[in-house]
Amino acid sequence: MSIMRKLKAVLAVVLCAGLFVACEKEKKNTVHNILVPPREEAAPDTLIHQMNVIEATDTAHWLGSVYEISTHRYTSDSLSYITDNNGKRMRNNIIHVVIKRKDGSVFFDKKFTKKAFEPYLDDDCMARNVLLGLVYNGSAEDLELLGSVGNPDILTEEFVPFNVHINKTGEVRIEKAILKVPENNDSAFVADNEGV
Repeated sequence: MSIMRKLKAVLAVVLCAGLFVACEKEKKNTVHNILVPPREEAAPDTLIHQMNVIEATDTAHWLGSVYEISTHRYTSDSLSYITDNNGKRMRNNIIHVVIKRKDGSVFFDKKFTKKAFEPYLDDDCMARNVLLGLVYNGSAEDLELLGSVGNPDILTEEFVPFNVHINKTGEVRIEKAILKVPENNDSAFVADNEGV
């Protein structure tokens, strides 16, 4: 074999080896150049949330007359906020109760906040819960409202119920309530009291 042929053969081998290495590098670069989106870190929730505004009106037959009971739940930026177990911040609520006589004159007008229920709640409950609602619950000697302080998350049923009594002179008396679950353990009972 002549030197030229040997040189051509060596050159061909070197050229093939060079192409093979270039292809391997090409493959490796292709693998490494796949775009993988960066992992998104959950941004901290910096908002202060608030519950929906709710208004309700009921009619009460009490002391031989008819009364109109209006409740209005809302919040204000001036109110403090709570931080729930998940770190979500939620503004506290105000519930404005107005009771009018048959002639339209105002018998009772008071704004309730969670502070009205503070003597009946421990520190943790005060720190992590809001005033959820007040609704008319019947009349006997007093007008009775059912109130609750609890977790603002609508998916939970964690709340402390209260009976709010308003007597004929407009004085308020608050006591913890005991809700009785029907014997058939009807889950609709709990749903009816949700967001009380």
